[in-house]
Parts: sequence; structure tokens; C-alpha cells
Amino acid sequence: MRRMSCPPLLCRRRALPHAVPRGFTWVELLVTLAILGILTALGAPGLRALLDQRTVATQASALADALRLARAEAVKRHQRVTICNTPAPDALTPACASASTNWSTGWLIFADTNGNKVKDAHETLLHLQQALPPTVGLMLAHSKPAITFGGQGLAVANNASFLVQSLASSTTPSPPSQRCVRLAVSGRVRVLHGVC
Repeated sequence: MRRMSCPPLLCRRRALPHAVPRGFTWVELLVTLAILGILTALGAPGLRALLDQRTVATQASALADALRLARAEAVKRHQRVTICNTPAPDALTPACASASTNWSTGWLIFADTNGNKVKDAHETLLHLQQALPPTVGLMLAHSKPAITFGGQGLAVANNASFLVQSLASSTTPSPPSQRCVRLAVSGRVRVLHGVC
């Protein structure tokens, strides 16, 4: 039997193209990871500073909101409302600190019916703030243990200033990581950048 021959275009075996390598080689992967590590190391301090600034701004806003709440409650109830720092916000009956200017431990707002700036058993607790994160410091610029608003919404005492700053850095905090919360006698609350 005779073999039939194929025309050369039909019977020729097709040559397979060389397989092109796909993906990364180990060297390329290691170089990429090294570059990523260097960029992360360069960007981490800037990210830490940004997080510190956001934390300080958040806590300053929380204090400003608490002061506004105390004022609004005083106007709504037509009676004195006091906000004071508390050393133990988790206590069964939280009380005001006697003379501490450190408000980082938390604060409470209560209807001060007798006007003595001390939370008594019969007085209504309106708000309780837990301690701030350990990376944030909050100090009252004067030695008054509490701030009281009268029934008209005016602060009973003089102006008050609070310094909110980051404690995360071992160096002196920079102005971007500091806020000043100011309370005017009129009851107006402002949050400013930098020190008081």
C-alpha cells in the first residue's frame, strides 16, 4: 500500500511557540518587597503624627460638645448644671474630683440643684464621659474643680481654657497635635489650634 502524501501546507506539524514565562521571579518579588518596606518606613512617622492629630481633634470636639450639652441642659431645665472632672468614671456613684485640673480621667454633667458643684445623691446625672485614651492629655488651665452654667446659659465663673494634647510622642507636642478648648462667660465654646 502506498501512503498518501499530504500537501506540505496541511501536513506540516505546527511548531509550538516557546512558552513565555508569566508571573514574577523571586528576585523581582524580593526587590518589590524591599522597596515597599522602605516606603513604609519612611511614611510611618507621618502617619503616626496624622493619627495623633485626629485623636486630639476628636477628644477636643468631645469636650466642646460636653460643654455645649451642659449649657443646653441648664437652659432647658432653668437651673444650674455643672460639669466636673471625675477620677473614677467607672465607680458606682461617680463624684467630682476635689481640685484636680487633669480632666483626662473623664467628666460628668449633672443638674446641680443646690449649686454646691458637688454631685449629691439626689441630683440627676445627665452625662458621664469615660477616661480619654492614654495617648491624650486634657488639662484645665485654672484651678477650678468644676464649671457651672446658670439657667440662662451663662457660665457662672470666669472664662475657662482646656489644653488637649498628644502624649504619644516623647518630645514636646507640636501645635498641630494640640487644641485649646475655650469657654467664654457667655457660654460660647470654641476649639482653637495650638496652645491656650
